[in-house]
Amino acid sequence: MGTITQRKSVSGVVRYRAEIRIRRTGLPEYKESKTFGTMRTASNWLNKREQEIADNPDILLGINNKSMTIAAAITKYKEEVGDEFGRTKNRSLDLIAKLPIARVHLEQINATHVSEHVALRKKGYSKLGLDPVLPSTILNELQNIKSILTHASVMWRINVNLNEFNNACLQLRKTRQIKKSDKRDRLLSNTELKNLLLHYLDKWNRGRTAYPMHLIVLFAIFSCRRQAEITRMRLSDYDKEHQSWMVRDLKNPNGSKGNHKHFNVLPECQKIIELLMRDDTRARMLKMGGDSDLLVPLSAVAIASEFNQSCHILGMSDFRFHDLRHEGATRLAESGLTIPQIQQVTLHDTWSSLERYVSVKKRANILQLDDLLQIIGEM
Repeated sequence: MGTITQRKSVSGVVRYRAEIRIRRTGLPEYKESKTFGTMRTASNWLNKREQEIADNPDILLGINNKSMTIAAAITKYKEEVGDEFGRTKNRSLDLIAKLPIARVHLEQINATHVSEHVALRKKGYSKLGLDPVLPSTILNELQNIKSILTHASVMWRINVNLNEFNNACLQLRKTRQIKKSDKRDRLLSNTELKNLLLHYLDKWNRGRTAYPMHLIVLFAIFSCRRQAEITRMRLSDYDKEHQSWMVRDLKNPNGSKGNHKHFNVLPECQKIIELLMRDDTRARMLKMGGDSDLLVPLSAVAIASEFNQSCHILGMSDFRFHDLRHEGATRLAESGLTIPQIQQVTLHDTWSSLERYVSVKKRANILQLDDLLQIIGEM
C-alpha cells in the first residue's frame, strides 16, 4: 500500500518521500505523501498512517481534509511536490503561510479574502515587520496561492471555489492593484561603472573582503548571468574547448529544477573567468568554506547585500544587480549580434523577451572590456 522513494534536492540533500496509494472499488483513488530526512522516520510515519487509515476508513473519502487551512495546505503541498520548485517559490510559500490569508480554510476562500490580502500587502504588515510591496510581488503571491488551491482541488478533491478566486484576480488586474513588473531599462553610465569597480577594487586590495566584487560585476555583465546563477556555476560544467557552460536549474515559469542549459562563453567573458580562476583570488574566496568546484564559491545573499550597500554609498540606489544582466544584453545588441545569438548567451526562454534589443541605439564611447580591465589594473 505504501512506498518510500529516495530523492535529492537541488542543494544535494537526500530526502525520503513516503507515499500511500489506495485503490478501492467504488471509491476515487486515495493518495497521500510526506517527506522526511531519514529512512527510519519515513518508515515509521508510513506504518503509523497505514494503521490510522485501517482504523478510520473515512479518511479515504477525504473527510479529514475538509477543515484544512491554506497554511496546512502549503505544508502538505511542499511535502508532496516542494522538491520540484526553486528557492524563490519555496520562500514565497513560507511567507504566505505566516500571513492572515493562510488561516482561511480552502473551501471558504473568496474574493473578499483575496482583496484583503492585497490591501494588507500594499500597506505593509507590521506584525511581521513587512514593508509595503509592489503590485508585481502581490501578483506572484496570488499565483502561488492559486497553485495550492488548484492542487487541493485536483489531487485532494477538496471543494475549492477556483472560479471566484480567478475572477477576483482578474478584477484586481483590471484595476491595476496587481500587475506584472515593469521592464527595467536602467543602464550604467561610464562614470557609475568606473566608480563601482574602483570602490570594490579598493576594498579587495586592502584585504577587507574575500569577495572580488570588481570581477563578479564584470562577470555578471559579460556572461549575462543572474545573481543566483553565478554562485551555482560549477567548473565541472564548463566545456572550455567549445566555450560553453551549463547553467543548472535555470529560472523558468514552469519550475527551475532540472532545467539545465548551456550558454556561449564569449571571449570577453572568458577573460573574466581567467581572472576569477587565478590562484590568489581562488584562495581568498575558498577561505569562506565554499565548494571548490564552484566558479564563485560565495554566498549569493552576501553578494546581494554587498552590492546594494555599495550602490547606496555611491548614490546609485536605483540600480539593481539584475540590471547588470540588462547591461550585458544591451552590449551584445550594440555589438551587432542578432536576437538568436543574444539568446545563446542570455538563455531567455523566448525571443519575445529580447524584442527590446532588436533596434537598440548604440551608446557613444561606452567603456569596453580593455578599458574596464585597465581601470582595475589588469592590463
